[in-house]
Amino acid sequence: MSLKDILAFAVSLEADAAVLAAAEGLAQRFDADLTLAQLTLLPEEPLAYEPGLVAGVWAHLLGAAREEAKAEQQRINAHLQAQAGRKHLRALEAQPRDLGRMAALHARYCDLAILARPDSEALRGMRFEMIEGVLLQSGRPALIIPPGWPGARPIGRRPMIAWDTSREAVRALAEAGSFLDVCEEAIIVTVDAKPKTFGHGPYPGANIAAHLERRGTQTEIRNLATDSEGVAGALLTAARECGADLIVMGAFGQSPLMELMFGGATRDVLIRAEIPLLLAH
Repeated sequence: MSLKDILAFAVSLEADAAVLAAAEGLAQRFDADLTLAQLTLLPEEPLAYEPGLVAGVWAHLLGAAREEAKAEQQRINAHLQAQAGRKHLRALEAQPRDLGRMAALHARYCDLAILARPDSEALRGMRFEMIEGVLLQSGRPALIIPPGWPGARPIGRRPMIAWDTSREAVRALAEAGSFLDVCEEAIIVTVDAKPKTFGHGPYPGANIAAHLERRGTQTEIRNLATDSEGVAGALLTAARECGADLIVMGAFGQSPLMELMFGGATRDVLIRAEIPLLLAH
């Protein structure tokens, strides 16, 4: 299914310039509608022994956050109105505990959700919450854009597929169909893959390459071994070496909590990737 309904999440025009540029480029490329969801983070309700006093302070903070959001929405709307294409602005607000659920709710009604890669310390937690919400609760894929990604650079002309035969990898591959149908070549990368009957088969990467070539996609297979940087390091090094402009991979084969406690490829790649990621769970 071609991309026809794209949703991009943004906090501000300045902080999410790369997200907006990438979303506009894809909307133009696939002749898709683009909705920009501007998300305002509301302050948590404080707990205290003086409810009347605290309620007044919280109401002031709430009003300030909404006033700032209104000004940001006007800036974003002016930007959208100056661009060609079918573009819409959607104003959202949520407290920190509801960020993931809010992002997931709106992502359900699009073909692709586009979000910024967690980067600055001030917004890192917020961005992780939104990405995890989209991936684990919406059933939709997430396209993660790194800071500074040039808007004029196409995405997905030379995708790299991180293939491990898992259900999550299959989902990501299916969601990448719009890119794979028009790419120049897809690079299939396995890491520490072994021939196995109920896995890669006798030749790691060969079965999925044959499948993609039956769909008309030219492929190349690269089987890698991990080094001291682990799976994430091997994938990111391979992406640089093959000139990939998109990494397609399954996300959270283990829970986000387990990844946070013990490490995992999804979180490591999310933090370090310098090219866009197409993730699905």
